[in-house]
Amino acid sequence: MPPAERSEQSQRRSLRALLSAYAVSQFGNWLFRTGVVYYAYNQNHGSNAVLTTAIVLVYLPILFGSRLLAPLADRHDTRRTLIGLDALRAAVLAVLLVVELAGAAFTSAATIGVMAFLSLLTPFFTASQTAYLRRVLPAERMPAALAAVSRIDWTMFILGTAAAPLMLQVSDLPTLTWLDIATFVVSGLLLLRLVPAPAVTGAQRGAVAAGSGGPRLTGSSRLLLVSVLALNAGAGLINVYPNVVARDFLGGGATWLSVINLANGSGAVIGATLAGRLRKQRGLRPGVLAALVVALSLACMTFVTDAWVAVPASSVMLGAGQVFAVLFQSRILENEPVAVAGRVSGLFTLGTFAGVTVSILLFMAVTGSGAGSMRRSFTVLLLLAAAAALASALVGGAALRRYGDKAPGTPEFPETPQSPMGHETPEDRTAPEDHRTPQAEAAAVALLVRQAGRAFATGVTVASTVRDRIPHATTVNSFVTVSLDPALVMVCVERGSRLDALVAEGSPLGITVLSARQRDTAVHFAKRDRPTGETQFDGYPWKPGKDSGAPLLEAGTAWIEGRVRTVIPVGDHSIVLAEVLSFTRPDQQEDGPLVFFGGGFHSLAQHPPAAKSPPEELNDDLRPPARTPEFRSGEAARESGRGPLPVAGGSAE
Repeated sequence: MPPAERSEQSQRRSLRALLSAYAVSQFGNWLFRTGVVYYAYNQNHGSNAVLTTAIVLVYLPILFGSRLLAPLADRHDTRRTLIGLDALRAAVLAVLLVVELAGAAFTSAATIGVMAFLSLLTPFFTASQTAYLRRVLPAERMPAALAAVSRIDWTMFILGTAAAPLMLQVSDLPTLTWLDIATFVVSGLLLLRLVPAPAVTGAQRGAVAAGSGGPRLTGSSRLLLVSVLALNAGAGLINVYPNVVARDFLGGGATWLSVINLANGSGAVIGATLAGRLRKQRGLRPGVLAALVVALSLACMTFVTDAWVAVPASSVMLGAGQVFAVLFQSRILENEPVAVAGRVSGLFTLGTFAGVTVSILLFMAVTGSGAGSMRRSFTVLLLLAAAAALASALVGGAALRRYGDKAPGTPEFPETPQSPMGHETPEDRTAPEDHRTPQAEAAAVALLVRQAGRAFATGVTVASTVRDRIPHATTVNSFVTVSLDPALVMVCVERGSRLDALVAEGSPLGITVLSARQRDTAVHFAKRDRPTGETQFDGYPWKPGKDSGAPLLEAGTAWIEGRVRTVIPVGDHSIVLAEVLSFTRPDQQEDGPLVFFGGGFHSLAQHPPAAKSPPEELNDDLRPPARTPEFRSGEAARESGRGPLPVAGGSAE
């Protein structure tokens, strides 16, 4: 069997084991959690205070675990962490079972305490699982993987939450505890089949360890997390909605509760499946639309006495919420380095459950005030929740406009320096550690290629294009001249990047060769979280090229304008071959070129003397104009009303 096929088969088996283990443990989680909350609610005659207190004791520990424990997933072997967490959860439940069977007076308090402890560990487990997936899967497969996790979660939600109230009528809490212990044991055994994920490299560890809180998130990720918080501040009411509607408005008790939970779980499974179908788009636009659907559904959920409206509305709300969650989490994970996937997962969970906690506290405040009827208070609360979801859609829309629908991916500039001085660390000189799995071998090969690239000094350019009068530029050092007759140049850009999405046959292409004083320019146009469109040029004067319309930056050592002849996808990059339209050099050359070598920027200590002009027969197509064109800042370009020239041969998306 070829190595690639063997690696793919091993990866599929490993992922099946991971998802199977998650399904088993989540069934036990939902069974136990729902049983404890419903037991406490009924034992206190439907007290909303008891219901909300029990739910808060579930979610507050999740907040702490998301902030404090989730980042640990990036520092340890994810496979061993997952197995260890299952063993720990089973051991804690075994202690609780002894207390329950002994009939101790503090059994109820111990049960609630164990539920809170298990909730504390939940984000650690989730972060370890997400970090594992992020290390073994390429970014384009993460939406499908997260959709599968969500689908499993809600399928187990259906089974666990529907079964728990019914089981309590014929059984007791110790039985539920036994079942939960069994699920964690089975889950741990399944996780033994996992193939270890590739180890984090030394440079990546340095990024994780930098600062007490780790590296700062990109602007795009921070804005998306605000949107996640706002949506869950509204949608979090789904945690009390089934109990309140079933008991206070529909009068069906356990029967109606099971029906509502079944409908909600089905809606969530459908939503997760839909999110998986959208995985090829990997865009924010469907997620923003899903937030609007959540807001509309919450407004429809105010019809609490009409089961034919209330139940479908809550089901649709959960389905749209899954689309939102999968697409936004995928984008945030794609924005950030693989080495901090656990921390990113924890922050996403923190935003989710912080929003849920806000919604629960609002529920306690509004329904516990005693002002007006329960129906009126609950209606007001649902309308406030709809407003929060609408605010989430607005924030998501702002992120969409500022950072674009698709994630820019890793900058086309191949090696952003990892260490403080911009050089490789000693650990980077060794191959990835851990087991020699196919994934680890692939990571080792990639590291060797990366090390070889660091040994080759290159110039640094900013490649640019314009489409629908909207300019874009990015830092590229894989630029070469290909032919003099015809005059052709070539750049390589990462597949899935913004520039890759914008260039096609006939598109304009501009190349600014950067000077030694333009290090900041190189770093800026390599950032993943820089704004899109003309705003990204603020502070970096430019002008549209006369022959192509593509942006050309001021202070470069040379400028080339061209038209794309062909784009050839090869591996994880695209080769962009362009026909040269013009070549320009400044009247006076004050600075030498910017050089990239050994993972950092350099400048030549001494500039070589100007080369003699090439023979006349080789110089006709590349003869520089008489003078350097006039440049202007990004703001000046907008104020002048002279936007970039129309796309030469481009086509609108």
